[in-house]
Amino acid sequence: MKTFEEQTECIVESLFNEFLPPPMMSQGPSFRSADVPDSGGEPSSFDVTIIAARLRMLGDQLNENMEIYRKVEKSAKIVITKVTTEQAIASLQDTVKSTVQSLSQTWCAQDPNLVYERAFLAVSVKLLDVVSRKIPHMARQLARPMRNMINEDTGVRQFIEGQGGWENLIPTLH
Repeated sequence: MKTFEEQTECIVESLFNEFLPPPMMSQGPSFRSADVPDSGGEPSSFDVTIIAARLRMLGDQLNENMEIYRKVEKSAKIVITKVTTEQAIASLQDTVKSTVQSLSQTWCAQDPNLVYERAFLAVSVKLLDVVSRKIPHMARQLARPMRNMINEDTGVRQFIEGQGGWENLIPTLH
């Protein structure tokens, strides 16, 4: 079975494969097959394509809240500035993390029925989508900060694991 960190890496890569045009996609390993043996040789129900599609559906639900969507668009400009000015990866990671946390908290304050961790994932995916559309040639610089942000957020990790892992994540906000 893949570790949580390895699964997160596969998922972020799969999201880039969805968001970026073919020439921008990685020439690295493909993470699209389902029920393939993992490093331990045992079959797995971890299907990164399905998980990425669910996360994208979660992110697309953000489109229904125009105020938050506009804030994501505005925040993406700050992230893009960091990426295009070749800021240190730590600075970029701090910017991505604070942006996602702030937007998630704002969204949850507007909708008390919204689960913070779902908002966090939705905002993360939407931010990745917006940045990928605006600067596809440099968007991959967000891979490590996005991966680290998810892996290092104990609440989000516990939420995902509490759902039974990435493969059981339900793509609804409430």
